[in-house]
Amino acid sequence: MVGNNVAVAASLVWRRLGLLVSANVLWLVLSLPIVTWPAATAGLFTIVRRVVQEELEATPREARLGDFWVGFRQQGLRGSLLVVMALAGLGIVGVALRFYGGSAEPLRWLIGPIGLIGLTWLGAQLYAFPLLLQRPARPPWEVLREAILIAVSHPMSSLSLLATSLVLGIAAVVLAGPVLLVFFSAMAVLQTVTVRRLLIDHGELGMVVP
Repeated sequence: MVGNNVAVAASLVWRRLGLLVSANVLWLVLSLPIVTWPAATAGLFTIVRRVVQEELEATPREARLGDFWVGFRQQGLRGSLLVVMALAGLGIVGVALRFYGGSAEPLRWLIGPIGLIGLTWLGAQLYAFPLLLQRPARPPWEVLREAILIAVSHPMSSLSLLATSLVLGIAAVVLAGPVLLVFFSAMAVLQTVTVRRLLIDHGELGMVVP
């Protein structure tokens, strides 16, 4: 499934390259102050969601750069809470790994289970922002809980998506330059397409042929 999602995402990025590059640059600029990074991420996923809806669901409304600011304003607070919880979880996992890694047997055996928890937590973050926009009435902690449940119920898909994201991220860093001007938008497209596919499989969304 991941391979098909990557192919669909790559097609969308190519077809809407200009808009996605503009959104990517805007996200990079607004992420520099750090404090506006979560709201900028919400804006980026908002415009990406519009692109996916337009291209895959044939919605009559055309995606435009202004959608970034709509998401920035409307979803900025929810996005910030989501990021704070995500970072707090990663921090707890990191401290636990450090603590038990330096402990004697048999406490050191806990490294494996804690590592699996960390992988699950990382996998859940790949679904978090698309779900945040899909569930506008739900608080961020409920969105994060749903993302965790998806990661747990689809372990192979989540690991494949996590590995794909890691490989693409390393490639983007190595190539640097122009690739970084579209990389973050492309990752948002991939995550949004993946969540859309999962919701279709669960019967929540209908398959629409544009």
